[in-house]
Amino acid sequence: MTEIRHRNIVNLYGFFSHSQFSFLVYEFVEKGSLEKILKDDEEAIAFDWKKRVTVIKDVANALCYMHHDCSPPIVHRDISSKNILLDLECVAHVSDFGTTKILNISSTNLTSFACTFGYAAPS
Repeated sequence: MTEIRHRNIVNLYGFFSHSQFSFLVYEFVEKGSLEKILKDDEEAIAFDWKKRVTVIKDVANALCYMHHDCSPPIVHRDISSKNILLDLECVAHVSDFGTTKILNISSTNLTSFACTFGYAAPS
């Protein structure tokens, strides 16, 4: 993940691991999560349809990059408003790769169920 660089994916700069604790060092994304913005009435009203469509396009670009331009392909498996961060210009950045699956394209990829608690995308 430290080698992935895309405009719409939060950069992982590095990590530190110790027997008692671990740290991941990510880029700071100023406005925070899409969930936070949509839960605040004033911010949600200011977050008009033009901005919402742009965020959808940004997330689609990030997913397309992970699925088609990364080798091996990466499947996020937990896209939600909590895992979409917005910068000051409302550019979306996909984050939280805790349930990510790296695909081996030369084999069958079986996986267990993974999602945000309380939500599962329809199959």
